[in-house]
Amino acid sequence: MNTFVLVLVIPAMLTIVSASTLYFSFKGRVDTSGRYFLLSEFLWLLALLIVIVLNVLPNLISHPSFFVLSVVTLLSEIAILLSIKALTKKIQIREFIYWIIFVTAYCGFIEYFRGAFGPRFPLLFFSSFSICVTSITYIACKRTNSNGLESNLFIKWILYAELGLTVVHVLRFSSFFTGAPMTPFNPVPLAIIFFSIWFSINLVRYFSYLALRVSWVDPRTSNDNPLNQNLVKLTNEKEQFLQGLISSNRALGISALANSLAHQLSQPITGILLQTESVKRDLIDQGDQEKSVQILNTVTEQLGKVSGLVTNLRKLFGAKEPEFKRFNIQGACNEVLEIIKPTLQSKNITLKVSYTGSPIIVGNPIQIQQVLINIFNNAIDAIENAKTQRQEIDLSIFQTESSAVIAIKDTGSGISDNIASNMFELYQSTKPEGLGIGLWLCKTIIDKHHGSITALNLPTGGAIFEIHLPLAEELQEDN
Repeated sequence: MNTFVLVLVIPAMLTIVSASTLYFSFKGRVDTSGRYFLLSEFLWLLALLIVIVLNVLPNLISHPSFFVLSVVTLLSEIAILLSIKALTKKIQIREFIYWIIFVTAYCGFIEYFRGAFGPRFPLLFFSSFSICVTSITYIACKRTNSNGLESNLFIKWILYAELGLTVVHVLRFSSFFTGAPMTPFNPVPLAIIFFSIWFSINLVRYFSYLALRVSWVDPRTSNDNPLNQNLVKLTNEKEQFLQGLISSNRALGISALANSLAHQLSQPITGILLQTESVKRDLIDQGDQEKSVQILNTVTEQLGKVSGLVTNLRKLFGAKEPEFKRFNIQGACNEVLEIIKPTLQSKNITLKVSYTGSPIIVGNPIQIQQVLINIFNNAIDAIENAKTQRQEIDLSIFQTESSAVIAIKDTGSGISDNIASNMFELYQSTKPEGLGIGLWLCKTIIDKHHGSITALNLPTGGAIFEIHLPLAEELQEDN
């Protein structure tokens, strides 16, 4: 066994290990680019084995063996080219079939010249084709421009590897004019060094490709690539975070607008109330104006409700830090009902209210009202989507030994099974057009109040949301 055989055995073993690592890293779910790269590894291994056999058993050297070796070696380079192209483009199988036909015909042409003119000219043709393929692969790497791939460090390493292989093939091509051509059979020591460099560059190309597939997220096949699923998850979370910032910015704009609108409304309402009171006093002084006074009392009462609604809106969208205090949960709910009743009436939704006891909790009433408004809005949307004849929302408040319980039932479409388990997570929305922030914010607020929030589908249809908040006495004892 000559020295060159030992040199060939090492890259052959490394090729087996590298191809196996790539395949099992993908867990069998290899995409198009990965399949062509694995095919190249297989063909490269086959070429190495053929060269090893022909060096060990020189009597097997013949036109067919040279033909097979040439086809396998050139197709290995073609597979690398298609693997790089497949990173950014869809590769049809017929393109590889065309290459197989062309390479087979080309290698047949080489063997024809080998028989007619001796080995020198066919090897020149072989080297020329290898130069062309590695040069095209280099250009393909150079021109990649897709979703950050062009700036990836490892695509640059592959580019350098292709450039290095092109230089190696040019040197081999030049050797045919020096009188000592570099051949894979019984080579001189300088040729062994030459082939060792060639193998090393191929290994660099492999590891660069593997690192590329780990560090780069292909938007078309990212979900099918187990090599970078964690990176995909982080990228998706980044995109969701950016969308969340955009949505939050829009929500802040709406909040500022609502706060400004509430401020602007409070002034004319206060003016109307003062004028109404003034007119009412004048009518009382005149006497015999009971009917007019009664009408003005009704107007004053309604304006008081509007003023209360504006006050609640200002509190809801205020920028002050929330303060925790003792408050009656029923009172907070009643203020929310004043806000949503017009919407319920306009949509012909019946509201049923049931209060048992008068639980007192410690917290921020405005934040609890935010939670209630969000749940009520979700219930209204669910009822509209269900389009059932029975359109009802039931609100009940009661208390257990340690908790105040708020239960909101609706006759809507219920909670989809797809999101039932993670509906309170960020960016998980119960509505197709939803931002996925509302329920997450609800849970965050309730968690800060040391409570819990749950949601279930009802057997009769619709859903029920239950909020459990510790009573003020229990919370003080815990503290």
